[in-house]
Amino acid sequence: MKSILRVTAIVLLLLLATGCGLQNSPLKKQQTGQTNQNEQDIQINTELTRRAKETAGSIKGVKESTAIAINRDVTVAVKVTGFDRWRLKPIKNEVHDKIKELDKAYNVHVTSDKKHCVQLKQIESLLSDPQDTKMTDVLSKVNKIIKEIDS
Repeated sequence: MKSILRVTAIVLLLLLATGCGLQNSPLKKQQTGQTNQNEQDIQINTELTRRAKETAGSIKGVKESTAIAINRDVTVAVKVTGFDRWRLKPIKNEVHDKIKELDKAYNVHVTSDKKHCVQLKQIESLLSDPQDTKMTDVLSKVNKIIKEIDS
């Protein structure tokens, strides 16, 4: 009985040691390094941003909208209030379809989350003064929003 207990304890100790060893593996470090892009590689399409914002704002039920077109993604936040909230999903689908028609090469992400709307407005104000803005920071913030929208 004691030998079974000793063997079990040794096996558990080995499993614990190998499981913790994977925490600093090169595979994980490589993945974080792949997300970094050069400032020159990041492209913001201001014309598409403006058109997406106008298109989203023109849809019935949308009170306010903000958008950012960065690289190959258009991220749009819409504010829907009152009884129009009952039609939230069809409104978001209509916004998605209309913006996708503007440029089919872009991936469109639509949200009605207040937090995302505020964050996109902050990013939009950062982009109004591009000299003081690090584009890699903007890209990481937008990618975080996209990840939250798509999850």
